[in-house]
Amino acid sequence: MALGLSYRCACGERFKVYLPKGMVYGETVSRAVDWDAVDAREEADGEVGELQRVAESTGCTFVDGRKTPHLACPSCTSELDLVDHFRTRLLAV
Repeated sequence: MALGLSYRCACGERFKVYLPKGMVYGETVSRAVDWDAVDAREEADGEVGELQRVAESTGCTFVDGRKTPHLACPSCTSELDLVDHFRTRLLAV
């Protein structure tokens, strides 16, 4: 399953973010895993497209972390480093 993460900006704008697992886990979790291969399989299987459809059906803005590692909220212009934000939270679990 592709990594689909939810983020709500302080202004209330909602986002569904796709981040490749290699970007989040690549340097900090097991180097024995080929994260690029995992991400490529998920993309080929249409899982990223499914995340985009979920975002649209739930009224969230879809953000593709493959294209930009930063989020600039269109409503309030608040900025967020997506990789740092989600890596910190996911690895704290």
